[in-house]
Amino acid sequence: MIGILVVSHGRLAEALISSVQFLVGNLKRIRGISIWPRDKKEEIQDRIQKGIHEVDEGDGVVILTDLLGGTPTNLSLSIPGNKNVEVVTGVNLPMLLTLASYRSGKSLGEIGKLVKKSGRRSIILARRVMKKRHHPPL
Repeated sequence: MIGILVVSHGRLAEALISSVQFLVGNLKRIRGISIWPRDKKEEIQDRIQKGIHEVDEGDGVVILTDLLGGTPTNLSLSIPGNKNVEVVTGVNLPMLLTLASYRSGKSLGEIGKLVKKSGRRSIILARRVMKKRHHPPL
């Protein structure tokens, strides 16, 4: 089973994990790491490294981060020797739901692609979709 680590600014990581567990039940091998302005770079890197070890049972770890170019992403990418880690940015609830459903039996690369696709597919202009459903063309 692929481990899940969510690394974010503020409480986003824990909030997303709590929300997905509300929907699908308790998940194993998942952890959130919050980063705060007062945190030192070395402390953050140590927490990320520790988190990777806590959730990895040999199949690898997907690290979901909030923002490309942000500290959570940059420091997740800078952990030395993490060849069995896939970092995907732009974390959202559908990405976590995808991981909850498909993280067993697939390779780390396949899971990374599925998570990216799920996250992108879930971003829509909802009003347009709802308008089409309520007013079908004649």
